[in-house]
Amino acid sequence: RIYGVADRIDFVHGDFTSLAGAMRADVVFLSPPWGGPEYSTRTEFDVRTMMGGLDGVNLLRLALDISPDVAYYLPRNVPRGQLKELAQLQHPSFHETLESERCVLNGRWK
Repeated sequence: RIYGVADRIDFVHGDFTSLAGAMRADVVFLSPPWGGPEYSTRTEFDVRTMMGGLDGVNLLRLALDISPDVAYYLPRNVPRGQLKELAQLQHPSFHETLESERCVLNGRWK
């Protein structure tokens, strides 16, 4: 309401894997469950196997069928190789430097 764009945003609540086939959008924001707090104790977070029964690569494929513009919120311990693989799904010709954003709060990676 603050920016006067509420009439141009649709929030959909439901099972993304069931709804994705019927959806079209300008952009998709993915923030899937990370399988509980133990993700942070692992050296690496595998997007294929550690999302509480969901395959994070498949989620991106579903999102890309909805829109070519996808933002994907992932934990800090996803291996860079998997980030590159996800980027190549979004842009098959991607072979350049991968830029990812990491945030520091009170001296700790978030």
